[in-house]
Amino acid sequence: MRLFTGQRAWVVQRLSALLLLVLILLAMLALPFASPLDFSAWRALAGGALGGPLIALLFGALCAHAWVGMRDIVLDYLQPRGLRLAVLGLITVVLLGVLARVLLSLAMVALAA
Repeated sequence: MRLFTGQRAWVVQRLSALLLLVLILLAMLALPFASPLDFSAWRALAGGALGGPLIALLFGALCAHAWVGMRDIVLDYLQPRGLRLAVLGLITVVLLGVLARVLLSLAMVALAA
């Protein structure tokens, strides 16, 4: 639980927010110039050499940002230690599950291409 405390948590939160901002701005700038997106276009993007890693980076930053934010909320508002631990464990499992699902989906798309 001491991994993301104090200044480390602050740095992770700010760096992940900055990374999310950059990736979302890049997507917003690229979308008007892209051809209409359908399933096959999204699949080609996710299986590409640049799109797949950028999507993985986006979700990694999103999960790190969400973890620090949710951890701070739980530590501020939940008092019993057992409840804190249970909620933090649940949040960790959900975020790791989301990240694992995204990475597995990207890997399946890349291997199918």
